[in-house]
Amino acid sequence: MNTSMNRRGIAVVSGGSSGIGRAFVQRLHGLGYQVLFCGRDERKLRLVEQECPGARGFACDVADQESVLRFAEAVLREFPVVDLLVSNAGHLREIDFTRADLRAADLGEEIRVNLLGAVQLVAAFLPGLRGAARPAIVVISSGYALAPATRAPLYSAAKAGLHSFCKALRRQLAPTGMLVVEVLPPVVDTPSVAHREVAKMPPEQLVSQTLAAVDRRRTEVHPGAVRWLPLLLRLAPGLAERIVARS
Repeated sequence: MNTSMNRRGIAVVSGGSSGIGRAFVQRLHGLGYQVLFCGRDERKLRLVEQECPGARGFACDVADQESVLRFAEAVLREFPVVDLLVSNAGHLREIDFTRADLRAADLGEEIRVNLLGAVQLVAAFLPGLRGAARPAIVVISSGYALAPATRAPLYSAAKAGLHSFCKALRRQLAPTGMLVVEVLPPVVDTPSVAHREVAKMPPEQLVSQTLAAVDRRRTEVHPGAVRWLPLLLRLAPGLAERIVARS
């Protein structure tokens, strides 16, 4: 950390070439972090590098363990200490199990990207995080982790698994002082939901709330309308489930 660019530390962001991840890269770069980010589209990676001079993009598919390990090795070789890891890469498909035949469909994609991808990313970067003074892991989950959406059963299941992983990981890492923050956003205004005419949170707002939570050492963030969901699930669980199911 010898240059002004990384005076705030080293930040790693997955899914950083678009949507929420891109907003994280832009904000962290503006705050003075040295940002290393990954994505699957080389063209988009280069565009973000142009927007954020000094930030560096790596081609990586978080669903592929070997790809994640190569990404981590490349980063840790040059930056052996990582202060902030943002696991953001995710994917939602609307899969209808009333279809006549799903036997030929790849039904594991959401599990690999949204759950296994985050697990593999955390595991790969833990050696670097352990060397930081105040290390933090941020995992972008979903409000669907608490109650499922009918239109996205596999995505909801993956996010529910991610919620449990974050809780258990937080307990395991507590003796090390490592912070694990789970963010459970509502629908965020990204290219993947451009076709949906619903209320959407700006990604920049989500990033601001998340980084404020990291500064305050909070472990869960419920942005926007999701802030009411935990309370509603306690007071009227059936109603809460029906509302989220239709979302």
